[in-house]
Amino acid sequence: MADGIVAYSELNNPDEAIEDILKQISKKGNPLLIIFCSAEKPFKMYTERLKKAFPKAEVMGCTTFVSLSSRGSGKGALAAWAITSGVEVSSGVLSEITRHPMKYAENIEKAAKVIGDCKNTVCIDFCTAAGNCEELVQDTFRSVLEKKGVPVAGGTAGNPGADDVTYVSLNGEVYEEAAVFLMIKNLTGKVFIYKENIYKPTDLIVTATDVDCEDRVVYEFDNMPALVALSAKLNVKLDKVVESLVDHPLGRITGRDIYITEMRGVRSDGSIAYYARIYNQTKLVILEPDDIDAVWKQTAATVKAEIAKPSMTYAINCYTRHLFFERHKRLDDYNEFMKKEFGQYAGMAGSGEQVNYEHFNATMVLVVFE
Repeated sequence: MADGIVAYSELNNPDEAIEDILKQISKKGNPLLIIFCSAEKPFKMYTERLKKAFPKAEVMGCTTFVSLSSRGSGKGALAAWAITSGVEVSSGVLSEITRHPMKYAENIEKAAKVIGDCKNTVCIDFCTAAGNCEELVQDTFRSVLEKKGVPVAGGTAGNPGADDVTYVSLNGEVYEEAAVFLMIKNLTGKVFIYKENIYKPTDLIVTATDVDCEDRVVYEFDNMPALVALSAKLNVKLDKVVESLVDHPLGRITGRDIYITEMRGVRSDGSIAYYARIYNQTKLVILEPDDIDAVWKQTAATVKAEIAKPSMTYAINCYTRHLFFERHKRLDDYNEFMKKEFGQYAGMAGSGEQVNYEHFNATMVLVVFE
């Protein structure tokens, strides 16, 4: 099985926090890979120190709203997920992700060649939240990995500060406009990816009829101004639509699956900006909160049916889920559920999630190693 350690520190002094993390990881031995997340300010120092301490490890990181782990969670914390045995790993970077990441598809090919036989392999990627680029990044991964049967689990970096600058890093280098990735092959067992949705569909459906896909703006639903159409569907006044949509995001219907597309904000003309692309003539269902305990029970049952005893789990969570749990006083319950069911886990809370080459929001993606 894949074996490793989760290291976590809430020490306020960044120098003390990284020393704490390095000591925790060192007790387990030399890691093959490290995935870490932290707040923006000490991020560059963290990535440099981790790579210097473990030069033979593949070290990948991103900035986050909240650092998550089985040892604790916090907005200013540093969490590191290190695997020390049982896997083979390769890495790469996609640059120019807001313009033409496909130019760097060969970096994915090179990483896949290092792995060779891609059975029981997953690609975990982090991208910066720059330029509405997640769909371009996922198309790039699809062009190489879909035919190899390698699934991708991705997260968009976050930043709890006042600005929107986010960073990712790989092997000591920090990037402001890039996607970094690790291809991880489990040598002794399976890898399972699960997408958890805490919302369920209502019977309210709208169709996007006037859209700017690249800017992720919907001007009209059902041939009406976007805000007016949603006001009518939700049966609320115009000035209450935004408040209502906090717990009623839209879900893109794709086959039998639903991918949540979260509102970014209402513009002065009544159009609505989103965190993921909505294409013209797309049908979307208005969602509502599901029974959280039932959802968690189903998540545990589905994962355990595939991997009875998870050894290492990485969680790509959405910051809006964290805020949802805070509003509904379920944050402690969520942390306890994760610790109980998935053993050693760590994760990040960002501004977007990706799986099956799709980009979406308000969801959790679990990467579970046997």
